[in-house]
Amino acid sequence: MLHTITLNIRHDGPDSDWQTILAVYQSMPGWQGTRQIASWFGLHGDAQYIVASVEPSGAVFEGQVDAGLWTGWLTMLCARLSLALNREIHDAEM
Repeated sequence: MLHTITLNIRHDGPDSDWQTILAVYQSMPGWQGTRQIASWFGLHGDAQYIVASVEPSGAVFEGQVDAGLWTGWLTMLCARLSLALNREIHDAEM
Protein backbone atom coordinates (compact mmCIF):
# COMPACT_ATOMS: atom_id res chain seq x y z
CA MET A 1 0.00 0.00 0.00
CA LEU A 2 1.33 3.45 -0.93
CA HIS A 3 1.31 6.07 1.83
CA THR A 4 2.28 9.75 1.92
CA ILE A 5 2.44 12.38 4.62
CA THR A 6 3.86 15.88 4.96
CA LEU A 7 5.34 16.77 8.35
CA ASN A 8 5.53 20.30 9.73
CA ILE A 9 9.28 20.66 9.20
CA ARG A 10 10.20 23.87 7.39
CA HIS A 11 12.35 23.49 4.31
CA ASP A 12 14.19 26.70 5.18
CA GLY A 13 14.96 25.83 8.80
CA PRO A 14 18.41 26.49 10.28
CA ASP A 15 21.32 24.19 9.46
CA SER A 16 21.48 23.14 13.11
CA ASP A 17 17.93 21.76 12.85
CA TRP A 18 18.83 19.84 9.68
CA GLN A 19 21.87 18.31 11.41
CA THR A 20 19.56 17.16 14.21
CA ILE A 21 16.96 15.87 11.75
CA LEU A 22 19.61 13.86 9.87
CA ALA A 23 20.78 12.29 13.13
CA VAL A 24 17.20 11.26 13.96
CA TYR A 25 16.70 9.91 10.43
CA GLN A 26 19.83 7.78 10.79
CA SER A 27 18.59 6.42 14.13
CA MET A 28 15.34 5.14 12.67
CA PRO A 29 14.84 1.41 11.94
CA GLY A 30 15.54 0.48 8.35
CA TRP A 31 17.89 3.43 7.58
CA GLN A 32 19.54 2.94 4.18
CA GLY A 33 19.97 6.52 3.12
CA THR A 34 22.74 8.98 2.49
CA ARG A 35 23.00 12.74 3.03
CA GLN A 36 21.43 13.20 -0.43
CA ILE A 37 18.68 10.55 -0.23
CA ALA A 38 16.80 9.79 2.97
CA SER A 39 15.47 6.24 2.66
CA TRP A 40 14.52 3.35 4.87
CA PHE A 41 13.89 -0.34 4.08
CA GLY A 42 14.72 0.21 0.38
CA LEU A 43 14.59 2.80 -2.37
CA HIS A 44 11.69 4.24 -4.35
CA GLY A 45 10.46 1.50 -6.65
CA ASP A 46 11.52 -1.41 -4.41
CA ALA A 47 8.86 -3.76 -3.05
CA GLN A 48 9.12 -2.04 0.34
CA TYR A 49 10.50 1.44 1.03
CA ILE A 50 10.06 4.76 2.80
CA VAL A 51 11.71 7.85 1.29
CA ALA A 52 11.73 11.49 2.35
CA SER A 53 12.13 14.75 0.49
CA VAL A 54 12.09 18.38 1.53
CA GLU A 55 9.48 20.53 -0.19
CA PRO A 56 8.22 24.07 0.47
CA SER A 57 5.20 22.49 2.19
CA GLY A 58 7.39 20.50 4.62
CA ALA A 59 9.17 17.17 4.90
CA VAL A 60 7.33 14.74 2.63
CA PHE A 61 7.46 11.01 3.33
CA GLU A 62 6.30 8.38 0.87
CA GLY A 63 6.21 4.69 1.62
CA GLN A 64 5.29 1.37 0.12
CA VAL A 65 4.91 -0.64 3.33
CA ASP A 66 2.07 -2.27 5.22
CA ALA A 67 -0.19 0.02 7.23
CA GLY A 68 1.02 -1.21 10.63
CA LEU A 69 4.67 -0.53 9.82
CA TRP A 70 3.82 2.89 8.35
CA THR A 71 1.83 4.01 11.40
CA GLY A 72 4.29 2.68 13.98
CA TRP A 73 7.36 3.96 12.16
CA LEU A 74 5.91 7.47 11.68
CA THR A 75 4.75 7.61 15.30
CA MET A 76 8.32 6.80 16.40
CA LEU A 77 9.79 9.30 13.93
CA CYS A 78 7.53 12.15 15.06
CA ALA A 79 8.23 11.39 18.74
CA ARG A 80 12.00 11.36 18.20
CA LEU A 81 11.96 14.51 16.09
CA SER A 82 9.74 16.30 18.62
CA LEU A 83 12.16 15.50 21.44
CA ALA A 84 15.25 16.37 19.42
CA LEU A 85 13.89 19.66 18.04
CA ASN A 86 12.05 20.61 21.24
CA ARG A 87 8.77 21.24 19.41
CA GLU A 88 5.86 19.09 18.27
CA ILE A 89 6.36 17.45 14.89
CA HIS A 90 3.18 16.16 13.25
CA ASP A 91 1.18 15.94 10.06
CA ALA A 92 1.32 19.41 8.52
CA GLU A 93 -2.33 19.13 7.50
CA MET A 94 -3.56 18.76 11.09
